[in-house]
Amino acid sequence: MSHQIAAFGEILWDMLPAGKQLGGAPGNFAYHCHTLGSDAMVISQVGNDELGREITAELTARHIPVDFIGIDLERPTGTVEVELDRMGHPAYRIVEDVAWDGIKPSRAAVLYATGVDAVCFGSLAMRREENRVSFASLINGVSHNALRVLDLNLREPFYTEETLRSLLSVSNVLKLNDDELIVLAGFLNKDFRTETFFSEGAAETVLLSSGARAFIDSLIDFYSLKYCILTCGAKGSFLFDGGGILSRLASVPVKAASTVGAGDAFTAVCVDGFLNGDDPVEIHRRAVRYAAYVCTQPGAMPPVTPEQLNEWGFKNR
Repeated sequence: MSHQIAAFGEILWDMLPAGKQLGGAPGNFAYHCHTLGSDAMVISQVGNDELGREITAELTARHIPVDFIGIDLERPTGTVEVELDRMGHPAYRIVEDVAWDGIKPSRAAVLYATGVDAVCFGSLAMRREENRVSFASLINGVSHNALRVLDLNLREPFYTEETLRSLLSVSNVLKLNDDELIVLAGFLNKDFRTETFFSEGAAETVLLSSGARAFIDSLIDFYSLKYCILTCGAKGSFLFDGGGILSRLASVPVKAASTVGAGDAFTAVCVDGFLNGDDPVEIHRRAVRYAAYVCTQPGAMPPVTPEQLNEWGFKNR
């Protein structure tokens, strides 16, 4: 089923050891939503330069509309220097004062947002006051029935407690990883055991510490979240709702080329499933398989075929 989905935030080039790849969490998320059959739009900004023109050309080639990507006449297109360790895990150096630091949604983008089924946003794009103001004007028009997905995407030093609390207050779905869970708990003054305990093999043996579970339950309750998505890399992942753990699964072991974009793909699959009203365990299985594939690819937006989607459990895509 096709849905209208918006993603607000950074669109940029990941400068990987093997060369540049199109990236930025909102762009990655929109690409994978589009791959799953939705009408996905990116609300962002690029510079009036060659890198910016290459971004719009790349998105167009992937059949993602660029109607809501503005052109900044003063600041350059965003880039991120990415270094990968031997396991494919990235370390980032994010260039500041770039085009996506001053996103100015068009009237058409604001109007589009009023009718979306889901909107995704993260903390990184809120590092400047300009974007915080723009985002506030956008999110105010989004229906409360829509999924409002906060993908924390914490990158030091580009977040504050005030910003995180503000974003949580307008969200009803939270996506974070185990490292971000610890940081968020520290900000919100919750003391819990940070260890996560996993076992290889059967999904039912994947365990999370009781303190971490209690903290997530408190987040869901306090912010009236519909869902919380917790990923823990190679160790496993969890889906929660107000009743507790919906699903827990071990990760699919793969030889990773790069984990860049895997979390964004995971989020896109979950949002697609939530919107379709699918069984949470089946949603989770599809997300694990899809994200595992992305880990084997050099970029965050690899090609995905209908045959692959069928193999991973997506029907009629």
